[in-house]
Amino acid sequence: MDDVWLLVARGVLGGVLVMCFALLGEATSPKRFAGIFAAAPAVAIGGMTITAVDGGGEALQRSGLGMIAGAVALVAYCALAVPLVRRFGALAGSAWSLILWAAVAWLGWMVVS
Repeated sequence: MDDVWLLVARGVLGGVLVMCFALLGEATSPKRFAGIFAAAPAVAIGGMTITAVDGGGEALQRSGLGMIAGAVALVAYCALAVPLVRRFGALAGSAWSLILWAAVAWLGWMVVS
């Protein structure tokens, strides 16, 4: 598949899925869960669908493992950001959290690859 059409397909499929998940989020209660339903699952499903069509099972497996490593790094970032921002302020705490996120993401990728 041509790279341009691959990007177009990812964008269109991702947009349609974001719209569907946003509608699901609007239908649920409390409304604070709408963001959870809107972005991450739709983008992941769209990206993985196009990866499966274009690259096959092995590419899909690598993509899924990368998403798992990224999710673990995001959880680590969220767990570290609050205490670091309280201790060092917004700018320094966020910067340290981002550095620690990158370290956890890199380590996770080394483990899964």
